Amino acid sequence: MKAVVVSGSVDLDLSLYLSFTLPLFTKRGVCWVKEYGFGRGSTLCSDGDVRCYGEGCSETFATYLAGLWIDKDKALELVEGRAREVAEDVVSRFHCLGVPASPWDTFEVLTAAFLSRKTDYHTNTVRWVRLLLSYLSLEQNLTLESVLRCSGRVYGEFRSYQLLQYHQVVREIYAVSLATRVVKEVGKLRMELLRIRYIGPKVADSFILHAGLDPSRAPVDVHYVRFLKRWGLVGGDLVVPSKVYCSRYSCSSCPLAPRCISNYTSTLFKSLNGFIQSATYVADKLGITRCENVERVRHKLVRSFS
Repeated sequence: MKAVVVSGSVDLDLSLYLSFTLPLFTKRGVCWVKEYGFGRGSTLCSDGDVRCYGEGCSETFATYLAGLWIDKDKALELVEGRAREVAEDVVSRFHCLGVPASPWDTFEVLTAAFLSRKTDYHTNTVRWVRLLLSYLSLEQNLTLESVLRCSGRVYGEFRSYQLLQYHQVVREIYAVSLATRVVKEVGKLRMELLRIRYIGPKVADSFILHAGLDPSRAPVDVHYVRFLKRWGLVGGDLVVPSKVYCSRYSCSSCPLAPRCISNYTSTLFKSLNGFIQSATYVADKLGITRCENVERVRHKLVRSFS
């Protein structure tokens, strides 16, 4: 079968490790097979360039799923001052990192982001989402009724509070994920997400990034805040985004905007914001400082996928 080839070197293991598209894939040998969602059955491999095999493959499809939709070099040109120095350092050290995303699998990505709250993503969330998707794959059609039925079934097996809360708000999650296809204003979509019970700014921004909607959006987590402090980019007056404010105001009109870390980093790093946050996540979680360290932790990466 002829492959669709996309230029760009990316470590798929490292990149998918951080992504909320991970539950859609299974690692087979050195490649990754998309088991669920749009383009099911497609295979991604990276051998200097990214190669996509399967009927669902296209250049756009492979570019997003491999994490190459963020053009780091082009985005870097728009970053200025001290932030440029910081961004250049991160881009040079994590040149092999992509940010896998899927605009075609908004329900699946939002489900994974929601279920990642306060639990081990690779141990619990990925398993929960894969089980849900395996049940849904047996349904004739993906409908709200089938989602309600299957989410209740998964909760019955694991009994976690994340799954219970998911089942309670899955109607809204399903509706917003469908609306994503027609709502072009990301700020408006973000406010709609934040009106859903249990969804805060971190989940909303994670979804926006990993659905490939806006690379300047980045979830503000402990890894990112630690990184910003280490580089001297934040002071004591900055605050993390608040659901109360984010659900009521757009970033441009929010009273907290001048002191909000989310708004600040988006302005600072622009379209590199999501990539830089992703790099800080893998650096902290895996204990690495650059792509050259990845082989040292490859066994840890592979173990987390099983």
